[in-house]
Amino acid sequence: MKIILTLVLISKFYKLDKKYLPIVNRRNPHPLKNCLDNFKKSWGDLDKLSKINENWKNLIGLELSQECKPLNIEKKILTIAVNHPQWRQALIYNKHKLKERIEEIGITLNEIKIIQNYEIKNKNIKDTNAKIVWAAHPSRIHQNNMCICTLCKSPTPEGEIKRWGKCSLCWRKINN
Repeated sequence: MKIILTLVLISKFYKLDKKYLPIVNRRNPHPLKNCLDNFKKSWGDLDKLSKINENWKNLIGLELSQECKPLNIEKKILTIAVNHPQWRQALIYNKHKLKERIEEIGITLNEIKIIQNYEIKNKNIKDTNAKIVWAAHPSRIHQNNMCICTLCKSPTPEGEIKRWGKCSLCWRKINN
C-alpha cells in the first residue's frame, strides 16, 4: 500500500495522467513486481512522446510544427492535434511519410491519429490585434483632439480630418 501511495505522490508531483497509475483492487491485490512492470511500461510511452516532441520541428517542418503538436501515444497510436482543417488535411495526406520519419528516430507506431484542435492562444492574439487596431482608429475621440469638419461644420475627431480631409459622415456621403 505504501508503494501505491508513493506512486500517487510521484504522479502528482510530475503531473502524470491517472491512466499511468496501477489500479488498486483491495480484494485481489497484484504482486508488487506486476505493479512496477506496468508503471515502467507507461513511462516508455512518455519517453517516446518526449523524444517525438524534441524532434518535432525536424520531423514535420518549422511552419507545420507551429500549427500542430503531438498529444499522446497509447497502444502504439500517436495522436496529433492540429489547429486548422487545412493543416489537418496536409498531415493526413503525408502521415505515411511522418510515420517513416518517426521510425528513423527509433519509435515504431501502428497508426497516427490526427484530430482537430483550435488553440485559444491564437484567438487571443487576434483579439489583442483587434483591440490595438480599434484603440488607434482615427474615429476614437478619447485619444484624438476634436476638430470642425470643413464641409458640414460639425465636431469630428482630428484623426478623421487627417485621414480623409473631412468627417466620416461627409466621406460616406461623397463616396457612396
